Amino acid sequence: MIRKYQAADLPKVIEIFQQNTPKFFALEEQSDLEQFLETNGVNYWLIEQDGVIAGCGGIVFSEDQQIGRIAWDFFSPNFQGKGLGRQLTTFRLTEIRKNPSVQKIIVRTSQLAHSFYAKFGFEVEKIEENYWAPGLHLYDMQMSA
Repeated sequence: MIRKYQAADLPKVIEIFQQNTPKFFALEEQSDLEQFLETNGVNYWLIEQDGVIAGCGGIVFSEDQQIGRIAWDFFSPNFQGKGLGRQLTTFRLTEIRKNPSVQKIIVRTSQLAHSFYAKFGFEVEKIEENYWAPGLHLYDMQMSA
């Protein structure tokens, strides 16, 4: 089940984020995540399986509404590889496409997840080594809306 994020979910979201550090995220990014949730929580969702929060992810729109961005998605290691990421990403792409102004959809990820997004049609536009942390490279990816 996919549902909207609520402020009461913050501790569990942070717990899942920490389960993904340092492999997928630098621990220093936690404050950025908390700030994102404070300002963009309305566009953030959780996916649950058997009443347990398995993962989460959000979307953001550019000021002019022409760019939609997939943001801050991660899953508990116990739920990775079970198709839930595909389900949540498909849901968020649908949400972005509901906005008729969106021309392009972007995602900023790493070398560890870029092949996942390529399956949806995202193409790598730029790679910046050691962007997120030593050994975690930025992969800027985009696709047409």
